[in-house]
Amino acid sequence: MAVVIGGYGAVGRVVATTLARDSANEVVVAGRDLARAEALARSGPGRLTPRRLDLDDLRGLDGLLADAAVVVMCVEHRNEAVARACLDRGVPVVDISASADVLAGIERLDPTARRTGTAAVLSVGLAPGLTNVLARRCAGRLPSATSVDVTVLLGAAGDHGPDSVRWTVAGLMAPLDRTRRPGRARVDLPGFGLRTAYPFPFSDQYTLSRTLGVPVTTRLCLDSAAVTAALFWLRGVGAFRLADRLGGARPLTGASNLLRLGGDRFVVHAAATDGGGRQVWAAATGRQECQATGVVAAEIALGLIGRRYPPGVHHIDQIVDAGEFLSTIQRHGLTVHEQPSSLPTEPPTGRIPATPEGGER
Repeated sequence: MAVVIGGYGAVGRVVATTLARDSANEVVVAGRDLARAEALARSGPGRLTPRRLDLDDLRGLDGLLADAAVVVMCVEHRNEAVARACLDRGVPVVDISASADVLAGIERLDPTARRTGTAAVLSVGLAPGLTNVLARRCAGRLPSATSVDVTVLLGAAGDHGPDSVRWTVAGLMAPLDRTRRPGRARVDLPGFGLRTAYPFPFSDQYTLSRTLGVPVTTRLCLDSAAVTAALFWLRGVGAFRLADRLGGARPLTGASNLLRLGGDRFVVHAAATDGGGRQVWAAATGRQECQATGVVAAEIALGLIGRRYPPGVHHIDQIVDAGEFLSTIQRHGLTVHEQPSSLPTEPPTGRIPATPEGGER
């Protein structure tokens, strides 16, 4: 049995229906809103079972864990406590959280996972997730790499769930990390051409810097160049920080839902560069970010059900074969783009060097 907590949300319903379609296991759709879980169970494929679960009272989780082969956590609420309950009982867990502090809390459970011979997999989704796999792929093809750049282009009119919108707004409101001071950059993105991307605090920049052993910079842009420029100009002049002091993220989150200037396509792109200027890149493109996050999480959950991953707490790029995984996710409607296998002998010319945010180009 697979348990999907938050299984009726924007990402959770993709995880639940993908597992129900691709696995013979029963899939439990769990969450506080039983009516929404029941509605998905009626309309979805396979064996979907609705269950009410309030994460503020984890005693309700005990009965689900007795028969669970895997738990997929699709909400950000008491994540460390849920992961600990799963790992203590020897139940593998997947967590799609994108917040660095949440991931760090679950990372601390590595001794528990190893003691019980169980795996937990983090950085599972689009960013983090596919970005990690692409970065690992590039670093593997260029062992001399001294830096990695990750760029995410999101569709302004994509299938963003409320948690995704709140997280993005929080990232825009966060102060820039002056110790890193990465600059904006022009990146050639498949299907969009050269686009300006701006530093953004994706958790990948911290986890990948550790797992790859080289500095990693993460950047963001939207499919609408005008909206991208406006958002990051507002961030540059401190408008988001002022809004935070005056009223918090809620008004900005509501306003962002009204801004639909764009499409639903996304690009995640990684490039590894070495000291001699050689560079390799890889990217994945598709439509609807929540759909992509859900299918990546579902594939990892299937791997845990099949006991393909070792005990411990791991980020996705530490346990999957990057080439194999990129091949697998293409069956879900994503397209993988890679630089030809032969490495260039001259420094790349398609990417304009980064400049400090707010500086002139």
